[in-house]
Amino acid sequence: MQQYTWIFSLKTQLNSDAQAELQKDLDTFTSQWKSHGTPVEGLIQINRGQFVIVQADPSVARPSGCSIDSLRRGVEQILKHHGLEILTPASIGYEKTDGAVEFVDFRDIPQYVKEGKLHAQTRVFDHTLSQSDDLTLWERPMASTWLKRYLN
Repeated sequence: MQQYTWIFSLKTQLNSDAQAELQKDLDTFTSQWKSHGTPVEGLIQINRGQFVIVQADPSVARPSGCSIDSLRRGVEQILKHHGLEILTPASIGYEKTDGAVEFVDFRDIPQYVKEGKLHAQTRVFDHTLSQSDDLTLWERPMASTWLKRYLN
């Protein structure tokens, strides 16, 4: 079953205590999330301490304009309450050789490739994943994403 997926990148990486506190508030929000009065079946998780991933099962209640807006507003308010900032969609996350997550503005990717900071096998976080329940499609080698056009 395909799910709707939204991914929010956080400027700051959270430690386990901060993740637990944030997760409680996010779970409370999703337990009350509705689309046209019908509860949206979904889950929300924090991945790598730096990504908030929301998935919704459209077979129960299909998220639409208003419920998607309420999701974004709700998540943004919760993050703001926790003093967290969401990065813009222009920020592309990638895994450094030490396993840490780093972000780069997509316009700087050609320079990062030239400098050897990014290459075909660099694991990137592809936020274009929007209607899939397979999160393995989210974290992939750069060569298998839309970013491959920046490779030599």
